[in-house]
Order: sequence, then C-alpha cells, then structure tokens
Amino acid sequence: MNDYIIDGRTKANFGQEAKKLTLAGTRAILLVSVGQRYHEGDKLRATVELVNRSGFKQLTIAVADTLQRTNYLHLSPEEAYERALREGDEWLERNEKVLGQLSVSNEVLRWDETLQDPEYGAFRERVERAYAEDPGYRAAVDATIGKFIDRLTARDPEADTELAFRNCLSYLIEECPIIMPMWAHQGYDYVIYPQPMTTAMAETQRQFVTGEYPGKGGWLSLRFKKRAAVPEAAA
Repeated sequence: MNDYIIDGRTKANFGQEAKKLTLAGTRAILLVSVGQRYHEGDKLRATVELVNRSGFKQLTIAVADTLQRTNYLHLSPEEAYERALREGDEWLERNEKVLGQLSVSNEVLRWDETLQDPEYGAFRERVERAYAEDPGYRAAVDATIGKFIDRLTARDPEADTELAFRNCLSYLIEECPIIMPMWAHQGYDYVIYPQPMTTAMAETQRQFVTGEYPGKGGWLSLRFKKRAAVPEAAA
C-alpha cells in the first residue's frame, strides 16, 4: 500500500487507489496549499519519505501561495496578494530542511509562475466557458463553493456569504485549469495532495483531461496516521 511506519511518528500513504498504479518513473506534482497544517512538520516529513520511496522520476513542488489571496475576505486585493506571497516565502524558508531530504529530482514552482505560463489563458477560457454554458459543470463548481461557505459560516455566522461566493468562484476558476488540464498537458502523471478531489476538480478532470490526456493528471490523495511509540518492556 505504499506506506511507511516509524514508531512515534506520522506515516503517510497513498491508500487503496494507488495499489494498482505504477508510480516508478513517473512525474508528479506535490500541491501545497500554504497555511494548511498537513503541509507542515511531521506530516510534511512523512510526505517526503513517501515520495522518496515511491520511485518518482521527477517531482515539482507547487506552492499555491498567491492563490490563497481570495481567502482573505477582509483585506484589499493588494494587501491580500502581499500577505499570500509573503506566506509562500515563509513556508519555503520554514520547510527548507524537510524539502532538502527529497532524494528524487525536484524543483519548486510558485503560483505566480503558473499564472504567467503562456498556455494558461487558453485553458482558463475553456473552464470559464464551461461554467457559463454547461449546467453540469456549473453545478459541480457551485457545489464545491457551497461546502466552503458551510465551513465558513460554521466558524463565523456573520460572514458575508455573497463576497465569499464571489471570491471562492474566482479561486476555483483560477485553480482548476492549472491543476487539471494544464499540468496534464505538460506531461505530469500525478498530482499529490492530502485531500480527495473536490467536486469541481473531479468534473474538470472528467471534462478536460480524461479524454484528451489519457493516463495523465491522476490524483493521489495522501493519508496520514499517527503511530504511538511502542512502550519499553518491563524489567
């Protein structure tokens, strides 16, 4: 099952869906949502160890920092961007030693670089068109937004849900064309992330990747478990 256990530490695995896959020799992206605890500390270390033992040919560490700017609802666009960029810088600095333990060939990709990719615009246009014209695609995106808003209002019942909807839509319309069609087009076999695909991402994969880029853009969900240290035997 591609999992590795160390007493008293976190273990990571790709779960049952990876058992039938051949990961050796493939290219993967480790997608990092800056600010999430599962991309820090012991869980990040466990992820690096799992990647090292899975035989990937090449790994790109995609730091989705400035993508997070739409989550800062109470900041101006300029302040939100600066905060998100700064937090990306801090994440890289904070985790330099852990990332340095990667034995596979690797590189760092910042989110602004993906937005400046000359291929991005065409992929985004297709996603925007699908949201505007395809009721099924719109429903998938709106369902994902609905889950985000449910979590938001559970934390803050007074939250501005109209603003949250607009920002979350901007987030998804920016995110989906990069993670699924563009990266698949660029030859990446897998995207590694601690959570299952959202409804919006799964529908993007179905519409824009499965038929056009067979075998590319697979999703590997990370799972973590904490194993308690084995107690010493009584004398």
